[in-house]
Amino acid sequence: MEWFVEAGVNRKALNEFFDGMNRDNFEVHTMQIYRGERCLLRLAQEPYSCTDSREVYSLSKMFTSTVVGIAVEQGLVRTEDRLVDIFNRKNASEKMSRITLKHLLSMNTGHDRCIIPEMAAARDSVETFFQMEPVYEPGTHFTYNTGASCMLCSVIERVSGMDFFDYACENLFYPMGITNISWKRCADGTCIGGAGLHISNDDIVKLGRMYKDGGVYQGRRILSETWIREASSFVSDNSANGTPDWCSGYGYQIWRNSREGYRGDGAFGQLCVILPKRDMVVAVQAFGGEMQKEMDHIFDFLERMDGGSDEGRIYSFAPLPGDDKIPKSDAVYRLEANPADLRSVWVRAGGDSVQLSFSDGGSIQTIRAKTGCWTVNQCSMQNMQPFLLGHFPAERREQLTMAVCCAQEGNKTVLFVRYRTSPHTERWELTTDGDMIRISFTEEEGREVRQEEMRSLKGRMNYGKRK
Repeated sequence: MEWFVEAGVNRKALNEFFDGMNRDNFEVHTMQIYRGERCLLRLAQEPYSCTDSREVYSLSKMFTSTVVGIAVEQGLVRTEDRLVDIFNRKNASEKMSRITLKHLLSMNTGHDRCIIPEMAAARDSVETFFQMEPVYEPGTHFTYNTGASCMLCSVIERVSGMDFFDYACENLFYPMGITNISWKRCADGTCIGGAGLHISNDDIVKLGRMYKDGGVYQGRRILSETWIREASSFVSDNSANGTPDWCSGYGYQIWRNSREGYRGDGAFGQLCVILPKRDMVVAVQAFGGEMQKEMDHIFDFLERMDGGSDEGRIYSFAPLPGDDKIPKSDAVYRLEANPADLRSVWVRAGGDSVQLSFSDGGSIQTIRAKTGCWTVNQCSMQNMQPFLLGHFPAERREQLTMAVCCAQEGNKTVLFVRYRTSPHTERWELTTDGDMIRISFTEEEGREVRQEEMRSLKGRMNYGKRK
């Protein structure tokens, strides 16, 4: 656990913040607050860390917009430039021919839905974008469209002659000391842009502080103040978009807050909130559902955070489950065909521990767990970590970090899995029936994060119990 709270922060208000988030089914994994140059709060609940590089979903868009702002200031492209001119498209429709870089930035392309599912899976994401005819006149209708964010990456590649990620490294990440990151790509190799960035809370704070300080980070100018004012201003009218903090105006891949300031955000509770009037930055990595409640709790806490009360506890998750003994098992199972391409699993369990060794035909990946504590595992697997379906192409092998503990619940052996490379948490339930095994995966109901074929793994014992 990482836990730093400055003496001037009201501990009672902080604990009430956590209690409120818990009531609304939000887990705060990491959180930092800066006022000026001072860190007021830096915490990470066990088993997470502020240094974990993890999926931040649409918070990626704020980083993409920042890279575009740098390219504009370098004179490589203008916000008024039309896509048909940038990509030399001669036969585009009238609506398509009027889409500009500004329309991509402000989610005003004229499309009536997000088109990233088609783009992410396509052989040519740019060609697919130009085939998706806008329904509305560009500039007249806000539609949250990660496909527009993906096109921003292609624009930068076109005007710079560089891969988007390489350009971002040289012009944003390296200058700010951001190095422990990765960014997912579409099937054709284009950076997704609007999602897929893996980055730590520490590095989210860096971006927020740079914006708050007018484009300067540690004495080095990254962006102009002019760009930041424009990017965070009211560009798109999203008043029909839903709850207060999602219908108070949209800038360049940046949301305007209903009370003050602006932010980047991502699914399940990822936030980089900039509050210029307060000289504050709030960075949160979380797991939950209704993010308006998260924003409400944050602003309520900020109103009450000063005062220096030392009342209250150090907040933590519920106690880890399980004192029951794990039944002894030592068997190998051949698995049925599955999207993770796992061929077999060797299950070794008993007493206070479980060990699963998966073969994918070319490597063995082992996951270990004990009762009453977290065990950190690192492995390389495909389609194992939950993700938002439709945003990423399938069958991408990735490096995973998981903290796992285990318990016995009746006739089921349960692994509680917290991914440190994403916001997601899961229950893996192991059940056996004769020589058959089933490992089922469950998360919060209603979240479209698992392919139907990967709700479970099924297998048959290969050569019986080992002696």
